[in-house]
Amino acid sequence: MRNITILKTKAGESSLGWKKKKSTLSVTKNWIFAWLATKMPGNANQFFYKKMGVTIGKNVQIMPGVRMEIFFPELIKISDNVVIGQEAFIACHEFNVSEFRFGPITIGKNVLIGARAFILPGVTIGDNAIVPANTTIYKSVKENNIAYGSPLQFKDFTKKKK
Repeated sequence: MRNITILKTKAGESSLGWKKKKSTLSVTKNWIFAWLATKMPGNANQFFYKKMGVTIGKNVQIMPGVRMEIFFPELIKISDNVVIGQEAFIACHEFNVSEFRFGPITIGKNVLIGARAFILPGVTIGDNAIVPANTTIYKSVKENNIAYGSPLQFKDFTKKKK
């Protein structure tokens, strides 16, 4: 189960649901910082993500092109020893015809997130987990698990085969 908040909106206006919680100025500032962060080499991008409100632990590597939430970046918590691959997308919001939904994203310690992975709102990725490239995470991932496939599947990689 995901931990999300649902804001009801008029049909066709759900993409504007963030305006009920955030100012346009705040979102514009975050958009600028997020754009700059995608262009920064090495760990220089973390300066901008932290200015947006993202919590980032020690020994974190965020590769070029990673996109972070601009509406609710303060809901993203990244623990120590995490690697986030190129062009991954971490989004604390989503919407459909008449709802705007948002929720926190927590990434545990020693996690590897592959290139172009898509992390949806309201999920926790447990310690020592692996999210391969191009995987969409719409459910929480337990510690010591690899999440893969469509539909999403999980495998505890610490259990020995019989």
